[in-house]
Amino acid sequence: MSEGLTILSLSEALADHAAGRQALIARNIAHADTPGYRAADLTAFSDSYAARSAVEDAGAFRPAASRAGHLTGTGDAASGAESQAAYLPGAASPNGNTVALEDQMVRASEAKLQHELALGVWRKSLDIIRAALERPR
Repeated sequence: MSEGLTILSLSEALADHAAGRQALIARNIAHADTPGYRAADLTAFSDSYAARSAVEDAGAFRPAASRAGHLTGTGDAASGAESQAAYLPGAASPNGNTVALEDQMVRASEAKLQHELALGVWRKSLDIIRAALERPR
């Protein structure tokens, strides 16, 4: 859909990731009382997009660091509650279930913010393209 513009393909990928993450969180919440169910989450978008870009390597997004430590993951934002792998670590209930509803609600709001960010970037990018294509007055 967004073949030539990296910003549009990046925002499309972020929206897809957020939608998939929201679906997985909904599945976790639905299985909150299932004995032995292990809560799962997707890997961070930056990791999954970097892996996808390494495979495709055509027009991959490469952010530029504006200061030392900017993209190294040493700040507070890098220590967020995003998942490391497919299954989330956590204390299991007596029936072996690892779903914590409070944690899942926080993750759901993070996914919603990611989706809103992606849609905002998409919308503003299209506004810029439309402005560039308008006839001068």
